[in-house]
Amino acid sequence: MFALYWHGRFWRMIDWPLFAIVLAITAIGFVVISSAAPSYEVKADLIKQAAALVMGIFAWAILLLLDYNELRALHWWIYGFNVAMLLAVVAFGVEVMGNKNWLDLGVIMVQPSELGKVLLIITLAKQLDDMERLDAWWHLAPPILHVLPVLGAVVLQKDLGTALVFAVIGVVMVYGRGFPGRKLLAAGILLAAFVVGSVWSHYTYGTVFPLNINPGQWSRIDAFLFPEKDPQGSGWQVLQSKMAIASGDIWGKGSKQGEYQQNGWLPFPHTDFAFAALVEEWGFVGGAVLLGLYALLFLRLAIIAFSANDRYGTLLVVGVAGLFGAHVLENVGMTMGLMPVTGIPLPFVSYGPTALLANMAAIGLVQSVAARREPLPYD
Repeated sequence: MFALYWHGRFWRMIDWPLFAIVLAITAIGFVVISSAAPSYEVKADLIKQAAALVMGIFAWAILLLLDYNELRALHWWIYGFNVAMLLAVVAFGVEVMGNKNWLDLGVIMVQPSELGKVLLIITLAKQLDDMERLDAWWHLAPPILHVLPVLGAVVLQKDLGTALVFAVIGVVMVYGRGFPGRKLLAAGILLAAFVVGSVWSHYTYGTVFPLNINPGQWSRIDAFLFPEKDPQGSGWQVLQSKMAIASGDIWGKGSKQGEYQQNGWLPFPHTDFAFAALVEEWGFVGGAVLLGLYALLFLRLAIIAFSANDRYGTLLVVGVAGLFGAHVLENVGMTMGLMPVTGIPLPFVSYGPTALLANMAAIGLVQSVAARREPLPYD
């Protein structure tokens, strides 16, 4: 039933601008890792990242050859696997930096929630496409019930940053399906007012925050709001990141010349704070080039989404755009002190074999949609 459609003119199916943009961003990631990773880990990290890239390109090719519409029949199997996989992490996962979101496979540590984001896009797109109407508040019940089990499993892993990405994917896809933007904006304003008011009340009057936030997560909020209050503790990461970015000036200090990352002052320079490491060594110009490539990536995703043959294909691309958008906004924002610090990686740049593999698979979905915007060359 499920077939991979191979033909000698396979290369004509590829959206080359999209592929070139992704490879360019990934190449920047390898430059950052080679310079910012600890010297005793850099070779091993580059090998693991390169292996993930090879597997990612293989996954990309498989998804390109597979007609994305054939995934619809696997809807419930994919959804069940996603929930089971994330619950397995809750039961058997390894806790790292306060988050129990890793599985130890012996040879390598993997983060299943990265793959879970892509699987959620596939299944939520199917459900939203099947809905006849999505314009009233009560129409949101089915997609909310669809997202909640997956979101709940991630929350149980104590990974609120990743949980937020799952929520953003859901909101973006609901909007892409046609839910009125003014209603989503009103809901967003009310939610923001609730969160801001609750945090203000907690700091001012010592009230209990409505959500179950542990001390470690409160320290991240402290670091976001008042990093100068504890410069050697909770605020250290943000302050060091901002100073590293500022020290890069226009052209940067050059490869492996960044004082903050080379001396260990910049935390996690090849993972969480990869953008700060890039700007320190390659300056404002290097940061602008990377952000420009991301802008081209989102432009290409928009073109493919608007030209897709069907609504299901459009929703797949919209979901991938929401995934990458949430990651770029959060990661770049946190390095500048504009967003709370979380463990959200910068797509294709931060070291993380699981994330790179999942991101390449997401691009494979988009390529599948792009290849079928018109009859295939062998149809």
